[in-house]
Amino acid sequence: MQISYNWLKKYIDIDFTPADLSEKLTMAGLEVEGVEYLGEGLEDIIIAKIEKIKKHPNADKLVICMLKTKKEGNLIPVVTGASNVKSGQMVPFAPVGAKLPGGMEIEEVKLRGQLSQGMICSKDELGLQAEKAPGIMVLAKSAPLGFNFAKYKKLDDYIFKLDLTPNYARCLGMIGVAREIKSLYATEKKLITPPISFTEAEDLGNINDYLEVEIKNPELCQRYTARLVKNVQIKESPEWIKRRLKAAGIRPVNNVVDISNFVLMEYNQPLHTFDYDKIKEGKIIVRRAEAGEKMITLDETERSLDTEMLVISDPEKAVAVGGVMGGANTEVTAETTNVLIESAYFNPVSIRKTAKKLAMHSDSSHRFERGVDIEKAIEANNRACQMLAKCDGAKVVPGIIDNYPVKYEAAEITLKTKRVNQLLGLELKEKEIKASLIRLGFEVESSAAGVCTVTVPSYRTDVEKSADLVEEIARIYGYNKIPSTRPISKQRGKRTAKQKFRARIKKILQAGGLDEVITYSLQAKKLYQALNLTKSQTYAKFVRIKNPLNESFAILRTTLLPGIINVLSENARRQESEMSIFEIGTVFRNSAQAEKPEELNKLSGGLFGQDNDLWQQGAPNFFELKGVLELLFARLQIRDYKFSSDLEQTDFLHPGRKAVIKNETGQKLGFIGEIHPELASENNLPAGTSIFELDFDLLFELNSKQNYQYEKLVKYPVLVRDLALVMAADIAVGEIYTAIKKQGGLILKNLELFDIYQGDQIKAGYKSVAFKLKFQAEDRTLTDQEVNQCFNQITKHLKKEYSAEIRGI
Repeated sequence: MQISYNWLKKYIDIDFTPADLSEKLTMAGLEVEGVEYLGEGLEDIIIAKIEKIKKHPNADKLVICMLKTKKEGNLIPVVTGASNVKSGQMVPFAPVGAKLPGGMEIEEVKLRGQLSQGMICSKDELGLQAEKAPGIMVLAKSAPLGFNFAKYKKLDDYIFKLDLTPNYARCLGMIGVAREIKSLYATEKKLITPPISFTEAEDLGNINDYLEVEIKNPELCQRYTARLVKNVQIKESPEWIKRRLKAAGIRPVNNVVDISNFVLMEYNQPLHTFDYDKIKEGKIIVRRAEAGEKMITLDETERSLDTEMLVISDPEKAVAVGGVMGGANTEVTAETTNVLIESAYFNPVSIRKTAKKLAMHSDSSHRFERGVDIEKAIEANNRACQMLAKCDGAKVVPGIIDNYPVKYEAAEITLKTKRVNQLLGLELKEKEIKASLIRLGFEVESSAAGVCTVTVPSYRTDVEKSADLVEEIARIYGYNKIPSTRPISKQRGKRTAKQKFRARIKKILQAGGLDEVITYSLQAKKLYQALNLTKSQTYAKFVRIKNPLNESFAILRTTLLPGIINVLSENARRQESEMSIFEIGTVFRNSAQAEKPEELNKLSGGLFGQDNDLWQQGAPNFFELKGVLELLFARLQIRDYKFSSDLEQTDFLHPGRKAVIKNETGQKLGFIGEIHPELASENNLPAGTSIFELDFDLLFELNSKQNYQYEKLVKYPVLVRDLALVMAADIAVGEIYTAIKKQGGLILKNLELFDIYQGDQIKAGYKSVAFKLKFQAEDRTLTDQEVNQCFNQITKHLKKEYSAEIRGI
């Protein structure tokens, strides 16, 4: 929410500087995210008058304007090419030395031989509009000569951007914020509320002659007020209203809409305006929507309603979704002359559910969801009528309809001084507690020694119990003045080695493009059956909850895969084109030998949406995920591992695109694979979605055994050779990779696979693979002879052991 410093001063006499006010508001709980000065860069701009215009002797498209900035003084020459300059105009002028909002500094220059001592500014040069202006900005003839431009345009204002939590709903209006500022002063400050007075047109009779309001569901609408204003002319709002709305971040539309928004920002009371002549029979009915009922809202979208939603209707049709958005069928347009103003109180829970179901979050719903002041409904309505009558000469029909079936009853809370001090760790006296609450607008009466009865004002919808009052007392006392204490501890807290390892793995996987997710430990058994996971004896060791909430949370997970697959599936259903995720979590497996279930830490993840099929195998997701795991193993210094196809009990994976991952001693690190096409289709997943699962505990154990050694950079050059082979298609590339590494010995520093090909140029049953080999010695420069000898040894071995044919590249 945005609030204006100058606008706030209309309701309370503020003597805090903007910087001080920002700090005090934040300390009081109204977090100020930032403060913006509207006149930034306009401090040096003044108002000047074009006395006369001379032709430029050396340029047809330029003229020399002679400007006056004082009643008496020399004229200032300014060369300009603007087409709309005229003698007698009042214009914004940037003198020499001035800095514009864009950062440009004005200097004295010669343009085509003529001296120019400043610049006449356009709107875009002053930062007042984004698009380029066609000419200079022309001010009213009454603009004061030599006056500061920012002050003249009322831009000498500060905008506070507040991040309000739901319990500060009262501060979504200017009067509410002013009331909070009032409480910051130890001495009494008067809250200045706008005086409301206007003349009703007695010749128009009474509003009861024009309108009837019926509330069918008072549990959803506790109060509904309505007034009628006739002979309204729809036009632009006065400049002061538009300026206030812009400062609050609201785009001006027309006088009727702007006034309703003005009152919204002033009183925190949403209003809605109807074209009265479009309401059938002059009757408003507040009711639940009918099943399947439809209406088109102001955003020109057809909405399907249900019986839990509240609508405002006439005898024929719904004309608004109560508290959320009006209907297009009663919208105020340029032809409107009679305006019906609604000011009501709707049930916050009902509004929240409706706005969420319809995906319609509006300024009105935002406020109604959090609760507005039910007692100010009439005052806000009258304020709108006053502004319409004053600004446009419209006629207000006498009387107001106030249908108030559920009367407001102020809550009374008993507060004990001893309890306040117990919660805050202070020694406040009853007198201090009472003074703090009175500053906040509460009525306080002593009912016994150390006991007060506090009456909650209608605008404090967030206060329900004594603990809420204690929080208010803490705010007024000052959080920064409450002494801090530390819990007693005999040892310094720090992360364990396993926690540090976990954090490290997160960083590595995030660097690989995966986002962390957290899924539920409680799951449904049928989910495992649907994914064919129960065929694995390991995953079928379920630990069942004795008293589950429902069958969806009946067992403890035995693997992270169902949660990972569910997250991928949900996002795919929402039309996400790609997704990459991982999770580190505990799984639980039933153990016949132990009383308690076995707890294991696993690392799992998955992705879809990769379209760069680098290896031309039709499995870009699989190879992308494999690359991430290779990055992980490299960073963890796990070097001797291999991917092999002898993976058992994995009916949930694609039979030809899966691999078990083992280290050199044969320990199973985990597996990787594509989800079986049938399961992917059943779970609304894109074809080729790939997943993995690793043993986190084993990774930690292996990593703990690593001794990290740093080596100096080798200064001798690298010699590169490319090797292309044609071999049987059933030979694993990983096996060839391992053979080359072994034959290359110490001087083969790096081996990289960069191409796999099967196609027309390769005979059936065979494939072509290509590697890049990098040779380097640590103590000398290798000769071509040494590299060739090693390279030939590698090719000879591949020919002999794998019947590989060496291709030229």
